[in-house]
Amino acid sequence: MNPDIKKLMKNFESKTKSKKERYNEFLYYCFMSFDKKVKSKSSGKSKNKYSIMRDNTLKYLIANEQAITAELTK
Repeated sequence: MNPDIKKLMKNFESKTKSKKERYNEFLYYCFMSFDKKVKSKSSGKSKNKYSIMRDNTLKYLIANEQAITAELTK
């Protein structure tokens, strides 16, 4: 699993018990984490870098929903 995703999982906290809700909250958490980085950068090159990283991470999370859900419920 991607080290960036493991860091995000480590910092993620959810109060919900439902696997699906926890997964959806994690997707939102990941999006917002990268969005903050994008907005904090003034350089267009840096913004583009984090936008691409955000998009690739979200694609990975969606493609591997079962593995991510299993990891979140541990």
